[in-house]
Amino acid sequence: MSGVVNKSDTNYLDKIDQWITNNQEVILAFNRSLVSIPSQNRYPTGEEKEVQQLVEKTLKELGCETDVFLPTDVPGLTAHPAYLGERFYEDRPNVVGTKKGTGNGKSIIFSGHMDTVPEGDDPWSVDPYAGEIKDGRQYGLGLFDMKGGMAASMMALKLLNELGIRLKGDVIIESVVDEEYGGANGTLACRLRGYEADIAIVPEPSNMIVCPAAQGGSMFRIKFQGRAGRSFSGEKLLNPVYPAARFIEIFRQFEENRSQAIPNSKYYKLNPGLPTYIQGLKAGPINLPLCDRVPSECTLDVWFQCYPGTTEEELREEFEAFIMEKSKEDELLKMMPPKVQKLIRFLPGTSIPENHGILDVVKEVSEESKEELLIDGAPFACDSFMFNMYSNTPAIIWGPKGGNAHAPDEFIYVDDYKKLIKMYALTIIKWCGVEK
Repeated sequence: MSGVVNKSDTNYLDKIDQWITNNQEVILAFNRSLVSIPSQNRYPTGEEKEVQQLVEKTLKELGCETDVFLPTDVPGLTAHPAYLGERFYEDRPNVVGTKKGTGNGKSIIFSGHMDTVPEGDDPWSVDPYAGEIKDGRQYGLGLFDMKGGMAASMMALKLLNELGIRLKGDVIIESVVDEEYGGANGTLACRLRGYEADIAIVPEPSNMIVCPAAQGGSMFRIKFQGRAGRSFSGEKLLNPVYPAARFIEIFRQFEENRSQAIPNSKYYKLNPGLPTYIQGLKAGPINLPLCDRVPSECTLDVWFQCYPGTTEEELREEFEAFIMEKSKEDELLKMMPPKVQKLIRFLPGTSIPENHGILDVVKEVSEESKEELLIDGAPFACDSFMFNMYSNTPAIIWGPKGGNAHAPDEFIYVDDYKKLIKMYALTIIKWCGVEK
């Protein structure tokens, strides 16, 4: 019984460390099992069903009551103001597991998504579905964003179960579909389904930084319309690629300008700037093997972020004012002006109150485990706003350390990942309380 915590024992750290050491292969094998199942978001559809079946099986083995439902099974979802239309949910179930506590404790939700971005055409140096371990890293499509973070929450609960630690408060682990591409309908569906707690942890890839705030963001398509063809008969052609090329320099200036924005929140002490990207560039008929004419249009897909407190209207107005001011003296851009089209929902930036009790718990966990935990705002947007704006559950972001999110050779650092499981377990203990 040396691996079990006695009811009178309040020093859990050594037993937790020993459990993680003894179960390292179990932990990494579970990660492998998740990444071995493709669950790519094929906007507006997706292929999450099989991996969600594994999640449901795992949650049942952890003693959770499970709830499996399509987002569109939830009454009121499609009429909700935060619902993003033109998404399809056949065979894309949410899975929620609830481990009931003994009572009189605070509750916690771990909420994350099982969909990944598509693998894409860029080559990997390892198999994206093998969960290979090399040089202290474990690789896999979606492992950093964010199967690893969700797996860590399940391993933390497994750890507590096997150490015989009985919690007072409930632990809810919800695995949602369709978060990528601004989805978040799966997360909204859980809120409308009635899943609430005293705090939520969203295990997005924060590199172990505890994030009480997240940035917001918008995606737009910038279109330039020309006149297509070849001038065999003296036709006057307008090549939209040329004004697009001029616009790229203007957008680079916009990116530089935003990198110097001053944060309006104490949660952004590290001041990461506001990420601003050109994410796609298209001209000509992409379904043809060769293009033999001037294209009729050229488009750029762009993404840029904002700090909490900025509205969608304010963000778009700032962008359009900047590009129009820079474009007005350019003859090509006057002839073929940029047209701005919204592509996906605006993801609002949000934050929790600065005095929220979860931050005190995190500091205790950091001190007790002797692991430095920074507290700062997340330099990305995600679905955490669904908690902070549309539920009674405040949410923080806190997930693994790794790299190459949305890119080839996505990975997590194994040693830091084990620390994350330990700190999740300690956080659950301190937040939910333990039955003596």
